[in-house]
Amino acid sequence: MTILDEATAGMKSVYLEPMKENKKRIVKDLLKYFETNQRGYIKVPTGWGKTFVSKHIMKTYYDEGKIMLFLVSKNNPLLNQTYYDGKKKHPIFPNSAILSSEHKIDKNELAEILECLGKEKSGGFVLFASLQTILGKQGSEIKDLILEFTDIAIVDEIHNFINNKGNDFLNEFGERTKILGMTATPFQGIVGNVKFVDEIAGDMREIYSKTLPECILDGELAPLQYTIAESSEDIFEIFDFEKGLDELDKQDLFLDCSTADKLKKVIRRTQFAKDVYDLMVKQKALKTLVFCAPVRKRVYGAGAYGAKINAFHAKLTSSVFNGEISDAELNQGSAPVLPASFENYTPKGQFKNSVFITSELPKETQNDLITAFKEIGRPPYILCAVGMLIEGFDFPGLESIFLLRPTLSMRLFEQQIGRVTRLSPVSGKQQGRIVEISDNIESLYQRFGEGVFNGEKVNQIQMLQPEIRIEELFSEGDAARAIEEGKIKINKVELRALGKGKDTQFKEMPVRLPPTALRAKYFSRLLTLIEEKNIGAFEREKRELMRDALRFRVREVKDAEELSILTEQINKLKREAYEDRRLGDVPRQHKPKVFGEVEWLLKLQALNSLKYEGKHLSISEKNWIFNTLGFESDFRKIDMYRLKCLKLGSAQKTIQDLIKVLGFISRLSSSKTYQFIDKRKKEQWKREFLPAIYWGFCFINDSSELRELFESTEWDRRVKNIIRQN
Repeated sequence: MTILDEATAGMKSVYLEPMKENKKRIVKDLLKYFETNQRGYIKVPTGWGKTFVSKHIMKTYYDEGKIMLFLVSKNNPLLNQTYYDGKKKHPIFPNSAILSSEHKIDKNELAEILECLGKEKSGGFVLFASLQTILGKQGSEIKDLILEFTDIAIVDEIHNFINNKGNDFLNEFGERTKILGMTATPFQGIVGNVKFVDEIAGDMREIYSKTLPECILDGELAPLQYTIAESSEDIFEIFDFEKGLDELDKQDLFLDCSTADKLKKVIRRTQFAKDVYDLMVKQKALKTLVFCAPVRKRVYGAGAYGAKINAFHAKLTSSVFNGEISDAELNQGSAPVLPASFENYTPKGQFKNSVFITSELPKETQNDLITAFKEIGRPPYILCAVGMLIEGFDFPGLESIFLLRPTLSMRLFEQQIGRVTRLSPVSGKQQGRIVEISDNIESLYQRFGEGVFNGEKVNQIQMLQPEIRIEELFSEGDAARAIEEGKIKINKVELRALGKGKDTQFKEMPVRLPPTALRAKYFSRLLTLIEEKNIGAFEREKRELMRDALRFRVREVKDAEELSILTEQINKLKREAYEDRRLGDVPRQHKPKVFGEVEWLLKLQALNSLKYEGKHLSISEKNWIFNTLGFESDFRKIDMYRLKCLKLGSAQKTIQDLIKVLGFISRLSSSKTYQFIDKRKKEQWKREFLPAIYWGFCFINDSSELRELFESTEWDRRVKNIIRQN
């Protein structure tokens, strides 16, 4: 029987596992939303069950005889996981088809069924397809029919459709087609160049969201233990900074293994990760996924001509974890000796305890590796990968992930963390463990000096610090309660040698969120760079300091004490700048004002976080924080103090002044206007008006006009990035 025969033979029953009451309510709300709206998306953490919910939504429309499209951007396991039942033997929906590079179907037959069902409305049908196939040669002939007859399109991982061919395809659907997006990370890109799902179309809206801490507290996802292990290596010596800080404009840094010394340092860092693994993972039969770093240059000593090795770090890491590289060689002057070849199999043809997976391996071998890795209690126990298994890898039994790659993309970071958050009744997993190896970033400030102020580099450098990313990961939802209840544990680990032998011990220390001391430390580094400068109007420096100021939070008295020390330092620099006769005319005019504006913005941000995030503090604690920040100990006057900060630090003295200026920015920054502004005017725009955005952001809860403006989809991405990163 053909697909068409199946589809027109009458409706067949679809069995799905029943939903719990909370998800039934969500599905009901989503269906109600689409009664009057065309587009929307849900944002929930990886492992929450968005694909499961989507199946129930599809079943509702299927029973109504609708034609549906389940769409992913790539040919990945998501299609198979959704198309087949749990045993992967039969399609969940009898009247359905799958269209991908792995599943060839007769395009004429599929075209016939879409046209037949679309015109006669004789039965429900689901097409599971990848965007690449629809836009490729195989799908080009049926693309128009998909656009014409699809009643609802469900797009998984919709963040992959932002401002690309996927975005264009979604916008080709007419008004009759509903579009439901699903994502754990509704954004793309690195700091300073982030794009968001709601940019796909003007009517794309978030319908439902739930944060990772909320899911953990509700028992929907596994509790997490995050451990930061600081290596003794200088990040500049480990990773490739051939293009300077422009290397931070990518999603990943690349390892530099081009010389014997650099290769030895990379091996030492990888060995450090193994030492942490040996000490922390007591049950070696539990499964661990290691995300390794890419290597751009040729590897020293690899092949006769130092040839590049695909996924070298994954192969190296698996060898190190298998104990195949001698520790003694690393402590001697001789160059390290790599294995003659990297192998996943023992001489008996079995998988080693630690293995690597790469795109160069045959597809069948990759599938064998993943299947074996998912089998509890048997090797391989450690799977090493570079750029693979970040999305679409569903393995609830995964106990641990090790991050050996710094990433500048919060989306990639969240997707990596999501691999270990799923609950597993089979393995009995009690919690998900994340271990990140971090490096010393001090040298970046020392080596590149004022260059850190160029093009968002301040924030990109700080993103290399795990604490900063962790704070952003847990910035939404009740993370504080999850931490207090022990559902989320964040520690630093320190390894100490016990003697001349190999025996080591480790000490764990809790990490506080927000990481105010760390932020203050690097903010102070920026102030030192500015203190030494004696040229220009400090425009870019002021913008970066203001952007950084809005990232501070006050949750405890200790946070206020750190900020008090920092504002005292800024005030001292301001006084010295007024009195510094060595300064030229331009810096003498601007330098003190920059310090003054930043000082009051820092205090305003502290008051804001105290007002809106300080419900857990007593009145006496709040008054003590007021006193620490240099205000009268009276929490009732908090709004008066906030306006005082605006008056003393800003060119706009009232909220109404801010509304006027920001309204002008909104009109000026629109894509229709901005493209016609000459370079000189754009620089003036940045200099005179962008600072108002930071001040305005602090008062969006005080003015409906400001809130409406900041939430507007009309604002240019340059402004959105400033808003959403704070």
